[in-house]
Amino acid sequence: MRRPVIGIAGTYEQAPASSAFPTLRRIFTNEGYSSCLQAVGALVILLSPTTTNIEQLIQLCDGVLFAGGADIDPSCYQQERTPLCGPSDLDTDTFHLALYHQGRQAGKPILGICRGMQLINVAEGGTLYQDYKKREGWSIHHPDLEHWNNASHLVKIKQDSILFSILKKPELGVNSLHHQLVDTPSDALKVTANASDGSIEAFEAIDGSWCVGVQWHPETLGEAMDSLFEAFVREASLQ
Repeated sequence: MRRPVIGIAGTYEQAPASSAFPTLRRIFTNEGYSSCLQAVGALVILLSPTTTNIEQLIQLCDGVLFAGGADIDPSCYQQERTPLCGPSDLDTDTFHLALYHQGRQAGKPILGICRGMQLINVAEGGTLYQDYKKREGWSIHHPDLEHWNNASHLVKIKQDSILFSILKKPELGVNSLHHQLVDTPSDALKVTANASDGSIEAFEAIDGSWCVGVQWHPETLGEAMDSLFEAFVREASLQ
């Protein structure tokens, strides 16, 4: 039986000084994404950043996952960088944005996790808070690294959403490994979950193929999130 192929958008990272090649960049993703996808029946490939033949690259995939990572360069959403913004890699951002648009054009299911969710919003014309403390009314310390693999705060999920149909819960405990947030959501996206302080924690595309973004990291939360990966891979299997 053919397994659906999920492409994970690769990210550039500078090799550490201790590497035999300290001046070179690495292309990586965290193992947790591929493990969760493989566990629910996917064949996973890492997509190397490129500026050419992205249409051909997309055709290798039945679905695309945009994972967590560094801050998106503010120039991608027409803002000046502030001191609160973390390091960015514009080559990675350019590749991810082009890959997203090509994936949507080709009708591929897309799942965005943390930075990946933010990438979807930026690609669709939305904006970000360069740090969650720039958001008026914040009350949750969003980067809770101590609880990276268990619940840090609750989110409320709208019942008329793809996410609710998958998780079957109006409220959910999630982790929080990010310091940036969605500011203005794109008109192409429907917000489907919020934290208690109102921050946007999930959305889905209003039109077109299956496209879901979550701000938390489901790949570290165990069996409670299996159904999200199962739904994504099931959509990919229809390609």
